[in-house]
Amino acid sequence: MPLVGHVLAAQRVDFLFDYASPWSYLADATLSKWFEPGQVTYIPVYLRGFDSFARGVPYSAAKMAYLLKDTVRSAAHVGVPVAMPPVFPINGLYALRGAIAAQREGRFVEYHAAMFPAAWREGRDVSNKDVVAAIAREVGAPSVADALDDPSIKETLRTNTDRGVGRGAFGVPSFFVDDELFWGHDRMHLAGAAAKG
Repeated sequence: MPLVGHVLAAQRVDFLFDYASPWSYLADATLSKWFEPGQVTYIPVYLRGFDSFARGVPYSAAKMAYLLKDTVRSAAHVGVPVAMPPVFPINGLYALRGAIAAQREGRFVEYHAAMFPAAWREGRDVSNKDVVAAIAREVGAPSVADALDDPSIKETLRTNTDRGVGRGAFGVPSFFVDDELFWGHDRMHLAGAAAKG
């Protein structure tokens, strides 16, 4: 998994993600196929804060059933293990706050490596604040667990989300290669080509 840090390649890549998104999970699992180590900056954004979610989860029962089936199909296609979560859709709020706290504490790599699998392989309810706190403690980051309601963490998540929307993002995963948007795990090959300059 690429580490947070300075860009080593020609083009900077911003990766906007939410742990609630199965497509973000698949994108994260395959980042190294398309981008150089150190090239990607991880930006937690709250999917439910996007315009398309302004009135709640915008999925009909038929679309929800399709998404569940398509997640399994897409994961098999890219060779990534998946187990659909017992609670779906996931609310990524606390997991995302934890990611921001982990970035501040220099513990993001360990935290992030645990959070997507917890949601999409281990059946843990990462919508639940106590579950997120437990995962943070398991990876040796108790200060992250204690920061989930920190007002500055909340504000950073709002700012990340608003900036993403302001740049043109409307869903996740979104990749910005400099200022060019690529949306979806199935567009990563295009983002990777653009990132090579």
